[in-house]
Amino acid sequence: MKKLLKIKSIQLLVLLFVASSVCFAQEKEAPELMTHLGYYTTNNSMQYLKVQTQLKADNKLQPLKDVVVQLYLDSLSPENLISKVRTDAKGFAQAAIPVTLKDKWSAATAHKFIAVTEATRKEDETTTELEITKSKIVLDTLNEDGVRSVTAQVLAYNNGIWEPAKDVEVKLGVRRMGGNLKIGEDETYTTDSLGQVSGEFKLDRLPADDAKGTITLVATVDDNDQFGNLAIEKKVAWGNYYKRESNFGQRSLYATRFRTPIWLLVMALSIIAAVWSVIFYLVVQLIKIKKLGKDTPTRVKEKKMVPSIS
Repeated sequence: MKKLLKIKSIQLLVLLFVASSVCFAQEKEAPELMTHLGYYTTNNSMQYLKVQTQLKADNKLQPLKDVVVQLYLDSLSPENLISKVRTDAKGFAQAAIPVTLKDKWSAATAHKFIAVTEATRKEDETTTELEITKSKIVLDTLNEDGVRSVTAQVLAYNNGIWEPAKDVEVKLGVRRMGGNLKIGEDETYTTDSLGQVSGEFKLDRLPADDAKGTITLVATVDDNDQFGNLAIEKKVAWGNYYKRESNFGQRSLYATRFRTPIWLLVMALSIIAAVWSVIFYLVVQLIKIKKLGKDTPTRVKEKKMVPSIS
């Protein structure tokens, strides 16, 4: 019976050791280089690629800089090389499609982009591919009976013809300094059978970019599996111009010291005068006390007592 218990105990210890070893091996999984490749088109004229490199270690993704990436169009041949880039501190790099590949770009309806990262001492060479179909966005506006709306149409290039693209998520907004501001309540719109979306413009009293009331409308398609990232802009006079009045040079709390408000100057100078008055009064009193100490005799002479004769 004791031998059986010892055997079971040994088996249990072995199983625990194996399980802990497996868990330790999983926790110490080798770092993995991950590459994300994105295709972007701006105003239907500028096409470029954006690469992001990240290192996956301990179930965390960290940007990886100084990674050399070679970008190709359709095949890994020297004549199809788009560019050779190096990622920055945030792990990003981008490259535009060169003019030398214009004929190959125009000849086909769809293209495949290939990103090859060079091997290093810690990471192996990796290859990432992205297939896209050439497409574009047409942006237009409509103003009927005071109701303003924005219309966008997504078109895909097929056999030399631009055809409507259905079920594509489109964002309609206005270009602002901090990003795009949506024109209405909906975040995105889905194209119909004609490839169109339409949204009502509900941004009243929106500050304009110039005296003509110009604002910039934007229609975007983000991370679409077939078309990539598309963006187009259109300027319209739907904003309200507010004259910028500068108070630079006037007295204010955030102005220079020579333009300090009068009430603040009076308060500060009064406090300074009160403090220095107290200090001056104390100094005068100390001088008087010292002077009185010099004028007073330090020892009182004792009078001699003369005995009287009765």
